[in-house]
Amino acid sequence: MIKIIMIVLGLSFFSAAASSAHAIGLTNLEGFEQLFGRYAPAGDCKRQPHIVVDKTGFTFEVAGQTEKATQPEYAASYGGNFYEGISLWFFPYYDPNKDRPLLLTFNANEQKGVLAVDTEYNYPGGPQLPTQYQALVDGSPYAVCR
Repeated sequence: MIKIIMIVLGLSFFSAAASSAHAIGLTNLEGFEQLFGRYAPAGDCKRQPHIVVDKTGFTFEVAGQTEKATQPEYAASYGGNFYEGISLWFFPYYDPNKDRPLLLTFNANEQKGVLAVDTEYNYPGGPQLPTQYQALVDGSPYAVCR
């Protein structure tokens, strides 16, 4: 009987852990209005790159080029099952057949208004971040333009 209970508990734990790792695909950013605005490195709009957040999604402005990401994923459980902070995580590009090159963290490090852009690329032996995204990572942290 104890063996069965242990198996059931183990399966429940792994099921909960697996289900907590999902992101929610979005068709727009409706409901996230508190994040809307034009972001620049340290909030200085004279500096590049810029990230515009609006209902349609994310627009990245880098070196005169503009790229839109209109089907992001909201990583609602990225902070873990018991996370109670103010940070919100998004993968701006959703394509089930590709890796996600960027992670956007709003209210990063529990600081309201701070946007951090990170990548899980560029580690030894791993994939290199495409150059078009490196400037976005290098410009981090961002804040709404003053």
